[in-house]
Amino acid sequence: MSLYFLPDYPSRDFLAMAFNVDGEGNIPAIYSSLALLFSSLLLGAIAHVKNLDSDRYKQHWKILSFIFLYLSLDEAGQLHEKFIDPMRSLLKATGVLYFTWIVPIGFLVAIFLFSYSKFLFHLPVSTKKLFVAATALYIGGAMGMEMPGGYLASTTGAENVSYVIVTTIEESLEMLGIVVFIHALISYIKTYVGGVSWNIYIPGKHSQVTAHQNIGVPALSEAANTNLLR
Repeated sequence: MSLYFLPDYPSRDFLAMAFNVDGEGNIPAIYSSLALLFSSLLLGAIAHVKNLDSDRYKQHWKILSFIFLYLSLDEAGQLHEKFIDPMRSLLKATGVLYFTWIVPIGFLVAIFLFSYSKFLFHLPVSTKKLFVAATALYIGGAMGMEMPGGYLASTTGAENVSYVIVTTIEESLEMLGIVVFIHALISYIKTYVGGVSWNIYIPGKHSQVTAHQNIGVPALSEAANTNLLR
């Protein structure tokens, strides 16, 4: 917004590039990638406990962890944008489908939502509500706002205030969706898994101890059952 509304000042273009939520390899992109990676780690922790318990939905948690790992890599490298040019040529797309990656990805999202419907309904009510809210925010931002953004890009171009506003809303919804999802996962771990403990062991060069001396982060809560991740 400073490029459009503020007079020139030192490092204006650099700061605009560094904090542009629609940019690549900058601060918002790194933040989003790390948030998605943290979600993948939390899902992996839950999947580990579910695997130990031979839970019916253990594979669902594992697959979710891998999906969010891919999303983290995608956010870092903008992998989905590689679909745009070939799909645009194939579909001769303009208007709301100008960013044509939403066509194949939208199809995959529909399959995913259908295949995970039973998994969703088995979750506790509070977790279920947060998962639904997070999904609506993230997909609503990533795909819902991408369509008006595509329309603006194909008709008026991307160098205007309207497009900046739409992309800012889009990326903000995605970020908010991940925040809600992380909250849902931590709440689920705290209440239904029994907390999680991450331990770090760094041996000294001439250490003589035989037992590991751990620097531990306390569990998120008192254990709700006998499963305590380490």
